[in-house]
Amino acid sequence: MTRRAPDERERGDLEYGCEIAQEIARLDLGQTIVIRDRACVAIEAMEGTDDVIRRAGGLVRGRLTVVKNAKPDQDMRFDVPVVGVPTIESMIDSGATVSVHCR
Repeated sequence: MTRRAPDERERGDLEYGCEIAQEIARLDLGQTIVIRDRACVAIEAMEGTDDVIRRAGGLVRGRLTVVKNAKPDQDMRFDVPVVGVPTIESMIDSGATVSVHCR
């Protein structure tokens, strides 16, 4: 949804992040993880997407990649994984450059 495609580092983080996000979703833990250099910086627990991004930004500044994934049996009537304006603001504040939903 931007004019810029992910660079090579971001593509590597997305590839790694989607694998991890799918496993976290399978385990019914959280929907969001934050990656940097193919390392998982933060995994969402009960705090929610925006807070996990801010937590990751407090651990590692800049060059973060946010990956969000629905759980395999998630009821989309009640809990749809989305990225809204507050999430984008959290990403900007934390130095995250890419967000993706895996399937």
